[in-house]
Amino acid sequence: MPGMSARPRTPWVAVACVAVLAAAGCGQGGVRASGTTPSPSGASVAPADSAPDTPASPSPSSPSSAPASVARVGPEEFRAALAAVDAQIAPGMAAVEAAGTPQALASAFTDAARRAGAARTALAAVTPPEAAEAGARTLTAALSGLEKDLDGLSGSARSGRLCTGASGIPRASNLPGAQAVRDAAAALAAVDGAYRVGSFVPERQDEPGRRGANGSLGGGRRGGPGELTVKNADGAGDAVVELTKGDTIVRELYVRAGATVTVDGIPDGKLTAYYTTGTDWDPDGKRFSRDCRFQRFDETLDFETKGSQYMAYTLTLYAVAGGNASKTDVSADQFPS
Repeated sequence: MPGMSARPRTPWVAVACVAVLAAAGCGQGGVRASGTTPSPSGASVAPADSAPDTPASPSPSSPSSAPASVARVGPEEFRAALAAVDAQIAPGMAAVEAAGTPQALASAFTDAARRAGAARTALAAVTPPEAAEAGARTLTAALSGLEKDLDGLSGSARSGRLCTGASGIPRASNLPGAQAVRDAAAALAAVDGAYRVGSFVPERQDEPGRRGANGSLGGGRRGGPGELTVKNADGAGDAVVELTKGDTIVRELYVRAGATVTVDGIPDGKLTAYYTTGTDWDPDGKRFSRDCRFQRFDETLDFETKGSQYMAYTLTLYAVAGGNASKTDVSADQFPS
C-alpha cells in the first residue's frame, strides 16, 4: 500500500499514504402482370374480358424511358461546396485543440466526427464539374474515413490514453483519414488551383513528450515551517502532487519517476493531497496530455506548529510495506487547477 509519514521536526511521527458517399437509397418498383390464358398452340393470350397487360417497362422509343439528367454545378458552385466542407468541420477540430480534460476531448472528437459525416453527406449530393468528378469522389471517401477515425479517438479519450488537445491534435494529424483528405485536396487542386479544401486538417506532427523539472511548480501559499517530501517509484510515470485547503492550492510540485522531492514553507492547516500521473506535461494547461490518472489521498495532512516543533510528512506514490494510507480515483474535473 502507498505510504505517507508525518513527523514533528523533533520527534518523528508517522502517518501515511500511497503511493469518427452517401449512396442515395434506390427504391425498386414492381410491375404486376395481368392473368393470361394459354392457347392451344401454347401461346398466352389475354382473356376476352380483360384489358391488355400493361408493359412491364416502357418501350425504348418511349420519351419517358430517357434517364433524367443530373445538372452539374459550375466551378464557382463547386468551390463553394468545398468551402462548406471546411466551414463544417473546422469548429469541431478547434474544440479538439482547446480540450483540457479527457471528458472534454472525447466530446470534441465525437462532435468533429459528426461534422465530418455531415460534410460528406452534403458533398455527395453535389454533382461536380466533370473534370473534378474523380477528385470529388475521392474526397467523399476520405471524409467517410476521417469520420470513423475521429470517432475512434473519442474512445481513446474516454479511456484516458488521450487527455487534452495537446496530444489530441498530433494524434489526429496522423490519422489515415486525415492523410486521405490531404491527398484528395491535392488531386482537386491539380485540376483547378481554386479548388481548395482541407484547411481543418492539422499538419502532420509528432506527439510531444515534455517533462517538468523536479520541485515546486510555483504559486500557492507559504508562511509556515511545515515540510512535505514526495517519493516516486522507478519505472512509474512522472507525477504532480497538489496540496489544497478547500478550493485553494497551497503547494504544487513535480516529481519525476524515481525521484524524491522535498518542499518547505507549508502553512498550518488540514490539507488534502491530490496527485496525477501521466505522459507529456503541458505546462500551460498544467495537465499530462496522455495516459493520465487522477487520485486523492483519503486522509488529510494535519500541519500544525507547536512551539519549535512542526510537522513533516512523507508521501510515497507507490506501494510500501506497512503502508496504511488509502486513496480514491477522481475525475479530471475534480482535480484542482
